Amino acid sequence: MKTLHKPMRWNLNTLLSGLDMGRWDQQLNTIGETLRSFNSTEMPEEQDIHRLSDIIQYLDSAESFYYCLTVEEIAPTTLSSFHSTITSLTSEARTIRSNWQELLDTMSHAQREGWSKTIPNRLFIAELTYRNRSAGSLTALKSLEERYLDEVRNLTVHADLGEGETILPFSEANKIAMTHADPAIRERAFQGLNRALQEKAPEAASIYNEMVGSRLEDHKQDHVDYLDDSLAANGISGATLQAMWDAVDAHLDGFSAYLTIKAKEHRKEKLSWLELMTSPEDASPKVPFPQAIEGILTSLKTIDPRMTDFVKEALSNGWVDAEARPGKPSGGFCAPFLAQGESRISLSYDNSLDSARRLAHELGHAWHFKQMKTRNTLRSLEETLEMTTAESASILFETALIDEVIQGTHDPAIKKSILGWKVERSINYLMSIRAAYLFETAFYEKRKSGPLPAEEMEALLLASQQKAYGNRLKEYEPCLWMKYPHFFRADLSFYNYPYSFGFLFSIGLLELAHEHDGFAHSFQSFLSETGMLPLEELAKKHFNIDLSQPAFWQQTMKRVVEDVKEYSQCM
Repeated sequence: MKTLHKPMRWNLNTLLSGLDMGRWDQQLNTIGETLRSFNSTEMPEEQDIHRLSDIIQYLDSAESFYYCLTVEEIAPTTLSSFHSTITSLTSEARTIRSNWQELLDTMSHAQREGWSKTIPNRLFIAELTYRNRSAGSLTALKSLEERYLDEVRNLTVHADLGEGETILPFSEANKIAMTHADPAIRERAFQGLNRALQEKAPEAASIYNEMVGSRLEDHKQDHVDYLDDSLAANGISGATLQAMWDAVDAHLDGFSAYLTIKAKEHRKEKLSWLELMTSPEDASPKVPFPQAIEGILTSLKTIDPRMTDFVKEALSNGWVDAEARPGKPSGGFCAPFLAQGESRISLSYDNSLDSARRLAHELGHAWHFKQMKTRNTLRSLEETLEMTTAESASILFETALIDEVIQGTHDPAIKKSILGWKVERSINYLMSIRAAYLFETAFYEKRKSGPLPAEEMEALLLASQQKAYGNRLKEYEPCLWMKYPHFFRADLSFYNYPYSFGFLFSIGLLELAHEHDGFAHSFQSFLSETGMLPLEELAKKHFNIDLSQPAFWQQTMKRVVEDVKEYSQCM
């Protein structure tokens, strides 16, 4: 691989129809005609199912290409039309699948057995047998989600930022509260935002009560617990989730000691939630692009040399767009093209450590997608990829890089800064996200007895935050349940613990990588079977780990606490 002296642009023209939007229109029109030719009033033959499967996989790739176009100079109207067409076709494909599922429900046992014998692919039969939430329930929940989003979009915040009262929209007020350089202005924006949210709290509480009430009623009819659907979708059991949280609790004192250390650094007894979330970074190293590439390659070489070869391939073959340019959205993503065996990665590289971390993270996603077996399925990638599994390779890649940087850093101030960043990443996954999980479970339990007023919801959230942060903060954030749109998503609940799980699972896997010679092969096999078996079964099959037992989680949490101890030694 030739030396890369600066961030590169990607190559999109080698994918599907490339940047020729006329060809895309033709291809999508053809798909639309094919979808309309399906007869969804009678059970399909095998060739019909294969045709629909191919269309669903193609639309997955088209959706990924759309995300790539969002960072290109494409006319907004063209981009909007392109995405609208993909969304419409995806909906049509899912409707056909749903119609087949409904037909299957009306068949007698003998009829179903007879039809099944004509379909050799048993996965197709399993997917058509599986039923998700009724369309009516989901439609009602989407309406409630839109009501919440309208409330947020129309929210106006009155805040005195030092030059008299200013009126701000929600997004701008939140950005100032969390990112402004002046802590006094951050505090004023934060207080103004929370005043505005508390005025809207009764309406938001009504919406959330109605959403959860609807879900609980469905669960009651299906004779399932409110966590069952989420656990099944994430491939784990309740015992495994509990084992993970038990390990976090067992090490909470050692882990939360970091919060006391940070408070002392600020000459305070305790920090507030806002101070913790917005504390400025200390000295941080500059990481030029070639240095980041070298660090990623070095950090992965001892885990699996094939990873380093893959990174070189991705960089050499135009998979990465790391150039920072005017108008390019911040953040980053990895767009998978499974059928083509490729991915495309976007980020704006700015020579910061965080940019290097993000590059490693997205390359980890690309490595994961590269391993996934393409197979005939009636489910989209979004429906196949468990949230608990989705971050396994990406967090492993980024953590390996950060550990490599720490080991190679001899400046005490910079080393301390990187360790602090690493610990605060753990805090986000194991305290911030856990508080959201604790609140949501507590709310579901209490909602069984009837709707909760906004004041009681606020009290539940504060109690959840106190537990998650080990009672180490002086003030918490009572309005967080209104700020996070995740609570109001129509398509899923408990959009929280899978991230905590994925984080700890990845940290544990990285420890295995350093201890077991056969890890590389096991990890590759594990990733290749994503979505084919529940994560819990895959962990047992490929790593001989019983995730429902405490040993794995306890060992992983010890590693997290070691970062806090190492940070304290830098004082």
